[in-house]
Amino acid sequence: MKAKTKKRLVAALFALFALLMYFFSAVRVASFDEGFYRSFFKAKGIYSSLPDADARAGSLLAYLKGENELNPAFFNEKEITHMKDVKFLFSLSAILLLVSMLFCFAVIAYAFFRKDISFLASCLIAGGTASLAFVLVLALLSLNFQWLFEKFHFLLFSNSLWLMNPFTDKIIVLLPESFFRLIARKIFLISAVLSFGMLAAGLLVKYMEKKLYGVLQHN
Repeated sequence: MKAKTKKRLVAALFALFALLMYFFSAVRVASFDEGFYRSFFKAKGIYSSLPDADARAGSLLAYLKGENELNPAFFNEKEITHMKDVKFLFSLSAILLLVSMLFCFAVIAYAFFRKDISFLASCLIAGGTASLAFVLVLALLSLNFQWLFEKFHFLLFSNSLWLMNPFTDKIIVLLPESFFRLIARKIFLISAVLSFGMLAAGLLVKYMEKKLYGVLQHN
């Protein structure tokens, strides 16, 4: 395989892993922001129907982090079973995030070691562009949020436990569809900011390619 072909393949893989790295980072930052939950509960009047909303949300987040088990006083058997599936997805996303970070950092380190500024710029630009494009597609699809929400669940869950009844399943009262609309926007925003940062860094490196090459050559 020619050197140029190898670089293009690595740049394409870098773009994929950068996309995963930024998206899953945004998911985790948004999902574990306890202040966001409290603001939502207050704005939507959740405390009036669930005075212990903070404790319930805390139990959920601690469970997803692997710090404890769900409190059966807060959640019924159906909810607990569904959250086991959700926890599996969070664990899987954590693994993918770690792999993505290691790959991206390894490529960047390799480019610096080889003093290949052009290759570094290409990877950063490809990564930022791919990640921004992915977020844009998701943002456009989310204009029909109910459709996207349902497709997401049909794709990731093999059962219908996610179909909750507000009269029997308090988790849907705690986290109604409007919550997921807001957290999706937050995820898109965080991911877009991170992606734009990588794209801007890539363009800057490309612009300063000759100067950076000279600096590395003297070190």
